[in-house]
Amino acid sequence: MGLNARTMTEGSDAVPPPGGPGFLHLHSWIYRLEYAMVFIAIAWLLFGWRLLILKDFSLLAIGLTLFWFIWPDVAAFVPIGFAMRGRRQWPRWGSTLYNWLHTFLTWGAVFAIWSVARGSIQWPLLGWAAHLAMDRAVGFTLRAPV
Repeated sequence: MGLNARTMTEGSDAVPPPGGPGFLHLHSWIYRLEYAMVFIAIAWLLFGWRLLILKDFSLLAIGLTLFWFIWPDVAAFVPIGFAMRGRRQWPRWGSTLYNWLHTFLTWGAVFAIWSVARGSIQWPLLGWAAHLAMDRAVGFTLRAPV
C-alpha cells in the first residue's frame, strides 16, 4: 500500500475502529501539543508553585530536579552505549530498557512508592516526568524492539 492522505494522517499502529475515522498517528500535532502542555504544567509545579508559593526551591532541590531530568537518558543510553562498542545495532535488551525508563507508568510507580515511603511528595522526581513530556512534545516516542 503506497503513501496517501489516509496513511499519512491515520495511525498505522492502531486498529481502525469499526465506524468513523481512524486514530491519529502518535506524531500528530495534537498529541505533541498535549505533551507540551503537560511539560508546561510540570514546569509550573516545579518553578512556579515551589519557588513562588511554597518558597522551598533550594539549590539542592534544583540540582536533584536536573539529575532526575537527565536520568532516563543517562540510565538508558550509558549501558546501551557500552554494549554497542564497535557495533552499529542496539543490543536486544536496549529497547526494553529505554522504554521502561521512558514511560509514565514507571515514573508514576517510582514517584508514588518513593513519596509514600518518605512521607512527603518527592518534588525532584517531577524532573523525570518533565523529561518524558518534553520527549513526547518534540516527537520522541517509545522504541520498537530490535
